[in-house]
Amino acid sequence: MAGQAPPNAPVQAGFDEAGLGPTLGPLVVAGFATIEVDPGHDQNHDTPLLVRLADAVGPPGTQTPRIEVGDSKKIHTGIRKLARIERTVLTTVGWVYGRVPRTTGDLLDMVRSPTNDTARDDIAPWYADLDERLPLASSQSSIELAVAHLQQCAQKARISAPWYRADIVPAARINRELLAEDNIPGGSKNTWSTAAVLDLAHRLRDSAPRTSMHLRCDKVGGRRAYQEPLMRSFPRSAPLVLEERRERSRYDLRHPTWANTKIDFLMHGDTIDPRISWASCLAKYLREIVMRAFNRHWATRISGIRPTAGYPQDAKRFITEVSRHAKAAALDHRLWIRRK
Repeated sequence: MAGQAPPNAPVQAGFDEAGLGPTLGPLVVAGFATIEVDPGHDQNHDTPLLVRLADAVGPPGTQTPRIEVGDSKKIHTGIRKLARIERTVLTTVGWVYGRVPRTTGDLLDMVRSPTNDTARDDIAPWYADLDERLPLASSQSSIELAVAHLQQCAQKARISAPWYRADIVPAARINRELLAEDNIPGGSKNTWSTAAVLDLAHRLRDSAPRTSMHLRCDKVGGRRAYQEPLMRSFPRSAPLVLEERRERSRYDLRHPTWANTKIDFLMHGDTIDPRISWASCLAKYLREIVMRAFNRHWATRISGIRPTAGYPQDAKRFITEVSRHAKAAALDHRLWIRRK
């Protein structure tokens, strides 16, 4: 973990993904963890974290010097959506890692999960161009001020943030893993994305086995039962069902070498748990970085081509305009177009 946990202090963490629906671009899975020392409140109640950080953190629409944390769709919106979500992410990275990254490459080195496979030979060429100067759309001085303010507020509240991580899953890996998913009974795109989130959660859980943890994930689709994906991603665990409802499913993960571990799946999780919102913001921001590199790659080869966010309808237009150039460059469609 990025920081040191106080002895016996439980870890609270949230996880989310961005980019499950698009035809182009990566899926990004992210997680954010906090340690709250003597909060004076029930650890299972979500409000105290934001109350204790209220001087530095506010809901969507909050103005500087505070950062916005809440429903990420309400942060990543409007003409300033990139600046707004960037400010939340870079300020939080500054809090967790002690410095604000100067380039997107620097940011990726800080937050990317060690098992991320963007170094594979089958990665598309734009992954070599993930190095823009930061910030992209906001003010460096404003972010540095927000970091100092958040650090001071968190220290006073006795809250630390030891872990802010992400896994970038490029199209090639998505296609490869979804092909394998077809051979798994009950396998589906949603089951696969749940496994991607849980794999990142597993890495956090393994990083401090003697520390009790409460992990919370945003729900994908209408699934209520998560025992099967939990046993798949946590093979040595025996998940005990505490609750399975449309709005929330809760489990106790029994594991031979881990301290107490609970895991929840929450509908509209980033509106309920701020840690899920922090994770969602990181996932959305990193996907934005990759799509900027993707669009730059094609803009240097096709004059006047309009950029794309990769969602299905516009992706059809973009693929049509790019296909001839991709074929001439011998760029395998599996490296950049998702199979589903």
